[in-house]
Amino acid sequence: MFFFVTSFLLNLKKFANKKALWVMLFLLPFTIFIGSLFLQTDTQIIELTAGVFFNSENPLEASVFEHLDKNTNAAALVRFMAYDDLEALKRDIRLGRIECGYILNPNFDNAARGNFSQIITLVSSPRTVASPILNDIVAAAVLAATVEAITLDGLISFFGESEELKRFFAWQFEAYTHMDIFMTPDFIGESVVGYEEPMSLLELTKNRIFYGLIGLAILIMSLFCTPLFIEERNNGLKAALNAHGKLNLYDFSLWASAFTVSALVGAQGYLSLLVFAPQLLSDIYVASIALALYTAVCAAFLALAARFMKTAGPIQSFGLFIVILNIFFGGVLFDLTWVSPGLGHMQYLFPLYWYIEIILGR
Repeated sequence: MFFFVTSFLLNLKKFANKKALWVMLFLLPFTIFIGSLFLQTDTQIIELTAGVFFNSENPLEASVFEHLDKNTNAAALVRFMAYDDLEALKRDIRLGRIECGYILNPNFDNAARGNFSQIITLVSSPRTVASPILNDIVAAAVLAATVEAITLDGLISFFGESEELKRFFAWQFEAYTHMDIFMTPDFIGESVVGYEEPMSLLELTKNRIFYGLIGLAILIMSLFCTPLFIEERNNGLKAALNAHGKLNLYDFSLWASAFTVSALVGAQGYLSLLVFAPQLLSDIYVASIALALYTAVCAAFLALAARFMKTAGPIQSFGLFIVILNIFFGGVLFDLTWVSPGLGHMQYLFPLYWYIEIILGR
């Protein structure tokens, strides 16, 4: 026990002597402070713009664009622009001014009868990456604009056409519209106490970025400190510890000290959120569990690298690449499942992704 405590304290001192720790303890709150300034403005973190070419004189096509414009403005992340010039739409896609374009084909009225075959043409470019997200939004708008006509057509085909049926359907559908029951969760059984509305896409993105900054700070600090312990181990410490049968106990003390320091950086990040962006602070119990699991994994990687790597060269050479991979695959900006299921599965290999997902409650 005495050896463990001594090793633990000595390793803490080694971490304290690294400038990377102190730089991170200062830089993380400063970065969160700068980021919080943007939260107080209307500046959008991400904006996707898509074009829609349609006939404004056609009530059905105009209704689809009305649904797109009304529902996406609330999200403040996705914007649809109306085009009446097909060549202008294609030119803006080619120049990268908009993400992609949707052309409502001449047979679009078939959607009112439940026939959705080839009613929309998607125009994209090599730089288009968010079309899967936008496709779902457009499909939802088409269904919202046509659901009344499709339902009425089905009722008429079953019960026969009558003015009384049409009046009843129109009244009932208007009531449903005012009740806003479409796509609203319906909990059957015991009442759900403390149920909260799911976060919007904008809120999710803000949480991903700020908690991702905390996770990246822990990762970067670990990468900067790992070479110290690798070089120390290879300078004779490993042989001495192994000769006295203390190697495993020392590794555990190294993991414990790395866990403590990483948790300190994470706590500093949470405190900064509490001060500068309290609206983003999630349930402290869930956040603490996520931080504990993530720091435990990062500390384990550090201890394993110090135990088995013969040189710190790979970490020093590929440290930046590791950070970039975590930014891309760690869910810091968005869930890659939205873009590609294959990329989404690759995220599972990155502890940072799980850290963010646990905090988001997904």
